[in-house]
Amino acid sequence: MLVSELYPCLICGFKGLEKNPVCNGVYHKTFDICSCCGFEFGYSEDHDVRLGFIVTPDHLLEAAFQLYRKQWIERGMKRFSPDDVPAECKNGHSLTFDALLRQLKGLNLDLSNFDINGFDKD
Repeated sequence: MLVSELYPCLICGFKGLEKNPVCNGVYHKTFDICSCCGFEFGYSEDHDVRLGFIVTPDHLLEAAFQLYRKQWIERGMKRFSPDDVPAECKNGHSLTFDALLRQLKGLNLDLSNFDINGFDKD
């Protein structure tokens, strides 16, 4: 599959999903797994994010995405499928900080409050 045919992950911004989890502004459970952060759309928001629900209600999906993103970053941004992530984005088993910022900027997130203290930027 060509990179231009892949879609960005709503969690980490890595452009590697075969199916778009958002179509016409509506979230769809595609069960695609992001090769960068490991989020599975249709499973992780209900089972990997602890919000006190068995199935995350639609109005809490963005909160679930933010929580998973926060936890993944705090755990060291480990790459789920290391071979699928370009070499220039790798820092051992993790994603580089610069790659993370590029990917998140692609999601049009407000990064003004993004705290970079404590990150190894090498």
